[in-house]
Amino acid sequence: MYLLTLNDRKRHEHVTERGRVVRFTVQYETFIDGEWRPVVRYDTAHGFPHIDRVFPGGRVEKIPLSVQDAADALTLADDDIDENWVRYKEQFLRGWRQ
Repeated sequence: MYLLTLNDRKRHEHVTERGRVVRFTVQYETFIDGEWRPVVRYDTAHGFPHIDRVFPGGRVEKIPLSVQDAADALTLADDDIDENWVRYKEQFLRGWRQ
């Protein structure tokens, strides 16, 4: 887990076999109303690399990645959250306030 601010964090987990990434999860979470809430999650659940955009209320939009290699998808996920977590938070909060 990496703290981005006191109220924002990135969770990063991955599993390797023989030096190759076989599974991963990278998730951006924000602390709202006393709870850590997932906002964006990249993972390989369901057998393929994808991004889950989480909306207030619990709806999840699953978007397959064009990158199918787990190591490349993990790098993409890590970089995207590092570069865009503020934008993801703003979008999430707009929906939270409605």
